[in-house]
Amino acid sequence: EQGVYMAADLAADLDKLLAALGGAWLVLTLLRRATASREAAAVADGSAAPSDTAEALRRLQWQYLPAWLLFKAADWMQGPYFHEVYASKRHVATGEPFSDTDVSRLFLAGFVAATLVGTAAGSLVDSRGRRAGCVLYAAAAGAAAASVVCERPELLLAGRVVGGIGTSLLAAAPEAWLCAEHARLLLPAASLG
Repeated sequence: EQGVYMAADLAADLDKLLAALGGAWLVLTLLRRATASREAAAVADGSAAPSDTAEALRRLQWQYLPAWLLFKAADWMQGPYFHEVYASKRHVATGEPFSDTDVSRLFLAGFVAATLVGTAAGSLVDSRGRRAGCVLYAAAAGAAAASVVCERPELLLAGRVVGGIGTSLLAAAPEAWLCAEHARLLLPAASLG
């Protein structure tokens, strides 16, 4: 039946995404090792001096980038899959399937929550902690994803609102954490790009 969410389709797509992310991690790890080997060889033969700044920057990038990529991948995956999940839901009282209007209202609730929280997310992240903002984003994204197993519309709505709050945190927390950590390590401003 067209428009009905199929768990097997989702599982296959998630397997492909996981394989792609694993492949990307492998390529990046091999590139990092090759670069480190070339730099070590250059230091060993005297053609380059070791750089504490370059090493600190590299460690920061490898600490930040995997988390940021996973955050973005989680956020990116929600849209198409959540729509299919919501479209497959039925109203508990009537047994009627969710209409496009019902699904649209769920997404609108998430967008409104993101808009309202987004205006204050940067200040909240600055005052409460940038790392805490990243952890809170991960928790919000997880709660939003977990809410899709519910059949009650009010729980689905709450999940979308929490997801919208998470989206606001995603826009504010990871980059703020990177910049704050970069400044704490006294790395040159030009290395942020």
